[in-house]
Amino acid sequence: MHTIRSGEHSGDYLVSYVVLAVSFAIESVSLTRAVRRRVRGEAARWRTTPARFLRLTADTAGKAVFLEDSAALIGLLLAGAGIGLSQLTGDEMWDGLASIAIGLLLLVVAAILARSNVSLLVGQAVPGKIRDAIEAELAAVPTVDRVDTLLTMRLGPEDMLVAAKVDFADDATGADIEAAADEAERRLAAHFPGIRYVFLDPTRRRG
Repeated sequence: MHTIRSGEHSGDYLVSYVVLAVSFAIESVSLTRAVRRRVRGEAARWRTTPARFLRLTADTAGKAVFLEDSAALIGLLLAGAGIGLSQLTGDEMWDGLASIAIGLLLLVVAAILARSNVSLLVGQAVPGKIRDAIEAELAAVPTVDRVDTLLTMRLGPEDMLVAAKVDFADDATGADIEAAADEAERRLAAHFPGIRYVFLDPTRRRG
């Protein structure tokens, strides 16, 4: 606001551009690493797209890294645009407006992260595509005829619970059902490392 009211530039333009360029390069490297290691890797593990993973994931730490680095890059571009327009027009109002825009951007990022944290408090279910993959893994277990009901719930950023009503083969013995439950837990843990608890309820086929 001081810059807008006074119309005075607080430093050398060349120095400002150099600082912005160096900062942009550093933040670009950080964002690239975050996308490659955390976003793409986790999206592949959960068998979904990076964009969908970021939108639905309860991993607020990973989402925070991506959003903060992205906001930093956008903020640097806004700052550069503000300084450039101020230099071209001779009106330092643009620099001040760029600062205000950066502040609003940070508020938006904070609101998104706050909303993600709130979702962890209500036992959010996993996305539909992941749920379907979990159901397919359960249905592929020997002696399992079909999965009647499947419930999922997030217990934390990387912890999930799976509970299902399962119809086993008519000739399945108690030992077969116990072995199937162990196999189901192994399958799900191998494909979805975030699953910590698996509960299967043997259910008779209706009708």
